[in-house]
Amino acid sequence: MKRRRKHWRDGFGTPKTFVLYRTPSVWRFAMYFSGAIVDGYLAQPSANSEPGEAQTAAHGQAEDLAGRPLTIAWEAGHEPGWWTGTITTKPMGLTPSSAAG
Repeated sequence: MKRRRKHWRDGFGTPKTFVLYRTPSVWRFAMYFSGAIVDGYLAQPSANSEPGEAQTAAHGQAEDLAGRPLTIAWEAGHEPGWWTGTITTKPMGLTPSSAAG
């Protein structure tokens, strides 16, 4: 019988907050779970790209790390070049018309 390898994210649950910030060389991020923090950098886009491009890439990174679809509501941070995203899990099985009820 083949054992399932436990993935590192299995015990973290849904992330709550995503912080994205620009450095001179790359866009960096920190994703906050209930009991853990995952941080790193975005390989693409480049550090001189528009914030919207970095937010789109960060959204994809967050979904990859969480292993599920997410919704991120972005707000500008208190310092230039910083953004904070509030993360929620996308509702599964709802269409836009049935969600508006």
